[in-house]
Amino acid sequence: MSPHTNPQTKKIVVGLVVIAAILMIAVVPFSAFKMVNPILTYQIERIEQFTADGNPSAPLLTLTTWLVSFFYPFWGSMSVIGGIALLVIAKSLYEGKEWSRGLALLCLAVPSMGGAYMIVPWMNFVGSKEGGFPPAVIIMMIGLIPYFAILLADKGDIKQKVVDFFVFLMLGVSGAENFANGHAAFRILYGHPKRPLFAEGISITFFGWLGLWVAFGLLTAAIYQLGARKKSGWYLALIGGAVALLVSGATHYVRHATLDYLYGALMGLSIVVMMLIPFFKKRLLEPYSE
Repeated sequence: MSPHTNPQTKKIVVGLVVIAAILMIAVVPFSAFKMVNPILTYQIERIEQFTADGNPSAPLLTLTTWLVSFFYPFWGSMSVIGGIALLVIAKSLYEGKEWSRGLALLCLAVPSMGGAYMIVPWMNFVGSKEGGFPPAVIIMMIGLIPYFAILLADKGDIKQKVVDFFVFLMLGVSGAENFANGHAAFRILYGHPKRPLFAEGISITFFGWLGLWVAFGLLTAAIYQLGARKKSGWYLALIGGAVALLVSGATHYVRHATLDYLYGALMGLSIVVMMLIPFFKKRLLEPYSE
C-alpha cells in the first residue's frame, strides 16, 4: 500500500494481514500436520493393493508417501516463519513503505501456494474415500484474502487493479503449479523401479523436476520484487515464466499421460505475454499517479 491510501482502508488491510499472520502461526502448521497421516494411510493401503496385483505403479506411490510426509510439514513450518515476518512488518506496511508491500505479498503467498499443493493429494486419497471439505482450502484462503486485499487496496484506477490482480494471481498460481509438477516429476524419476537406470521416456523428468522447482523459486522471488516495484522483479517474472513454459512444454511433449505439464506451460506463457506488454510493465514498475 502507498502512503496515500485512505487511512481507514489501511487499517482494514493491515488488520486482515495481522489476523492472517496469527492464523499462519497458530492454525496452518497444525492443519498441515493433521492431513499427513490420513493421506498416508490411504496411500499405504493403495500401495499394498498395487503390490498384490503386480501393478508397476506401486514403487512410484512408495516415494509419494515420503514426499507428502516431508512437504506438508515443510509448508506448515514456512507458514509460521511467514506469519512472524508479517507481524514484524505490520507497522511498516501501514506506513506505506514500498519494500514492506513486496515482503507482505511474499509471506502471504506461502500458505496460498502451500495450500494449493496440499489439495491434490488430499482429494486423491482422502476426499475420494471420505468426501468432506479439504482443509487445504482454508490454508489457501488464509493467505489469499489479505494477499489480494493489499493489491486491490492500493490507490489506482481500474486498469491498475486489473494488471495487479492478473499478474500476481498468475505468479502465485503458476508458482504452485510448478512446485506440484516438479514434485510429480521427482517422484517419477526417483521412484521408478528401473532406477538408477533411465527407462524410456523417464530422463525428461530430471529436466522436469529441476527446471520446474527453479521456475517456482524465480516466480516466488518475482512476487517479492514486483510487489516492491523493482525492475528485477520484472526480469524474474519473465525468466520464471519462460522457464516454466519451456520445461513444462518439453515434459508434456515426452510424458503426456496427464495434462498437468501442459497447464504449467500455458501458465508460464501467460506470464511471459503479460511481462512483454509495455502497458503491463509500466503499471507494475511505476507507482500509480493521477
